[in-house]
Amino acid sequence: MIPEISNLLTPGFPVIQAPMAGVSDSSVVIKATQAGFLGALGAGMMEPETIQKESRNIRAATSAPFCINLFVLEEPSSNAPDLAPLTWLTDLYAWHNIPFSVPEKCAPSFPAQFEAVLAEAPAVLSCTFGQLSKDQIAACHARNIAVVGTATSTPEALAWANAGADAICAQGIEAGGHRGSFLTAQDQGMGLLPLLQEIRSAVSLPLIAAGGIATGSAILAVLALGACAAQMGTALLPSTDLSLPSPYRKALLNKPFGTDTELTNAFSGRYARGLQNEFLRTSRGKATLPYPIQNALTQPLRKVSAQTDGEHLSLWAGQAVHLGRDISLAALAETLKKELLDASQTLKKQWLSALS
Repeated sequence: MIPEISNLLTPGFPVIQAPMAGVSDSSVVIKATQAGFLGALGAGMMEPETIQKESRNIRAATSAPFCINLFVLEEPSSNAPDLAPLTWLTDLYAWHNIPFSVPEKCAPSFPAQFEAVLAEAPAVLSCTFGQLSKDQIAACHARNIAVVGTATSTPEALAWANAGADAICAQGIEAGGHRGSFLTAQDQGMGLLPLLQEIRSAVSLPLIAAGGIATGSAILAVLALGACAAQMGTALLPSTDLSLPSPYRKALLNKPFGTDTELTNAFSGRYARGLQNEFLRTSRGKATLPYPIQNALTQPLRKVSAQTDGEHLSLWAGQAVHLGRDISLAALAETLKKELLDASQTLKKQWLSALS
């Protein structure tokens, strides 16, 4: 039987740990699951055999359901990329004495990743960057896998609904990391609150709210607007249970404000929200190649920066980054539960009684 998203959530704590590629591996999913979150493996950049290994690591540690997230990508062209527009990037490599090269392979094969997920049969497959076909969704359903499609607009939500998805993850423009857009312009978008309301008016599927959620009060707000769950990513990043490069963690613990984030496509070729640093400022308005080529071309520079000052590292973070907490996932979950309860009781006491 295909599970309903609401039945996979901890009673009284309808929160999903966001599947952050490169961050949320099996160790994070296990810790998140044990804390009460619905854990999600960020498998968008994993090879099929790694997806298998990570899935089995999770199952060896917990019997709880979990999600796997994939990037829906077309098979890349075999043609060599035109690097002429990227002199600004090759100049950066030269300035930092880092060899620049074009990798033979820029990303894992999506069809192979998809087959690996079918074989592992997690409770949920969530997808971003693109859309599964009706046949692919049917294949998931045959394996009792619920399908969640990421939507940054109502047309995208309707497309997922028409294809047979089981739930929609509504991603507001506030969200950290990559935009999940596939019909809507990546560098444009709606705030989460109007987006939720608009999608709710057009689609009857369960909605998961993502973007700028960092407190129990915010969880309550999206539930009031019709979401069945909140998905949290940036709020989890400062947790002591996550292994981040030292400059990344330091930047988060410096308590930047939401205005210190912006959208950029210079790191990966797709727009994503992150903290401003030297690379982001240098690359504003510069030409880029599509994902995953641009992403592969900047990886060596980012790896070096992760070991130094982080000024050329992708510091993905959403607009609620200032509210992150340097505590364990278990402690964060307990804090959020208390905040959610306190907010609901305050709302009932101060407002709902007056309306009844």
